[in-house]
This record gives sequence, C-alpha cells and structure tokens, in this order.
Amino acid sequence: MKYFIDFEATQYSGQIISIGCVDENGRTFYSLIKPKKERELTDFILELTHIDRDELLAAPSVDKVFTQFFDWIDKSAPVEFFCYGDSDAHFLSQTRKRLTTFQAQLGLSIISGALIDYSPQIKKHFELKTSIALRKVVSYYRGEEVEQTHNSLSDALFLKEVYEKSRSEKTVRGTPFPEYQIGANLQTVKRLIQAEKGSVKMVFTSYGKAADWVMNEHFSVRDTVNDKTRSKVCSRIMVAAEKSRPYCGYRWSVENRAGAQPTE
Repeated sequence: MKYFIDFEATQYSGQIISIGCVDENGRTFYSLIKPKKERELTDFILELTHIDRDELLAAPSVDKVFTQFFDWIDKSAPVEFFCYGDSDAHFLSQTRKRLTTFQAQLGLSIISGALIDYSPQIKKHFELKTSIALRKVVSYYRGEEVEQTHNSLSDALFLKEVYEKSRSEKTVRGTPFPEYQIGANLQTVKRLIQAEKGSVKMVFTSYGKAADWVMNEHFSVRDTVNDKTRSKVCSRIMVAAEKSRPYCGYRWSVENRAGAQPTE
C-alpha cells in the first residue's frame, strides 16, 4: 500500500505540529498536534502554515495522534510512505523523542522505516539541476498556477497527484522549468523576479535564487534551512510576486521583459 505524507513542524526544534496523509485509494488522515511548549510556535511558522495558535494549543497530544495513525494504517500489506524533500525524516526523528506510548511509537516507526523521498525522482524525471517546489510541478500538470497553502494534507494530496502523473508521463512536454534545467543558460530566461523597498531593488532569475537570498538575509542562524524550507519560501515569494504583495519587508513582482540585468 502506498501512502503520501507531509508534516508541518516547529521552526527550531523540528517537532511535528501537523500530519497529513492520503493512501493510494484516496483515504485521508489529518490532525494537528499540540506542541510541547507554546514558545515553540514562532510567528514565521504560524504565518507560513496559516495554523491558528489556539487551535494548536487545543490539539490532541503527539501520543494520541500517532496512536490514531497506527490504527488508521492498513497493516494487511507492505507499506511505502512517499514524502517530498529531506526534512520529513528529520521531523520524525525529533518527534520520536516525545513519544511515551508503545502504539504511538509503532505508528511513527512504520513511517520512518518505509519513508521514500520522491523529490530526487522528480529531479531525474525532468532532468533538473536542482530540486523544485512541489507546487510548481502540480501547476505544470494542471496547466495553471496553483497556490500552496502549506497545509499538510493538501501537500500530501499534491504529492499523490504528482506521483501518479509523473509515473504515467512517458515524455515531458517541452521544457517546463527552464531555470532549473540541466545546462540551462540563465541569460535566455526572460522572467525575472524583483524585490523592491525604497531605493533598493533586487532582481533574480528564478524564485529559487530569490529564496536563497531571503534565507541568507532574513533568517537567523538558528532557523532550520533545508529543501523543504526553501520550497516554502519560494512559494511565499511566488504568491507575493504574482499579487504584488509585501514579503519580508519587500514588495515583489514579476518582470517578463528581456534585457533586465539580474542582481543574483
């Protein structure tokens, strides 16, 4: 049985605060998880995930949720748990330290023992030189831009969709992600991402480069910075640019004309 899973976690300690999962038949599991300490809930994570602080503080304990998850899993056949990015294994490892009941430990161990990161397969499928945000791949398959809300169940459903469509796609249509492509000449990319604040203007050739700059400039050394964090920052920049909204103190926009020189 194949499962597609995603977690949201605290910014510094990597404790899971939300789990979303869907199996190959479409059955779903979703729950918030009460954090051990309220101070683990940073404004950055609450804003990113759109999870209400009071709802989290009233959520069931981590033991109760993973016990319920253990009961939900179909244990009549071997299982595979697909995730997207390398941070989920870290979140499971950090959360394991909080578990006190045997069934909850079993639930988490079943996931850990069968966890498969599908992002390298997507990278190989599209012949990309770097990892790409899950939202962008979903947008490619749907033929329209979609917004990633960073809800763990929504992201799990996104992954299921990407898994199924990429497995059935024998030939990739054109070059859907030119800025990520192996051997791409970035000078030919006409879409530029701009960030402006007063007289300061930054220009980037991709959302990935913009995300790298945001994390370098605005994240503290204690922040968890990995592929999943980068993907989420990319998505926030994309939404801000498409709607000309502020993010991290800058107003973002997309420049579609040729000739502008990138800052990064």
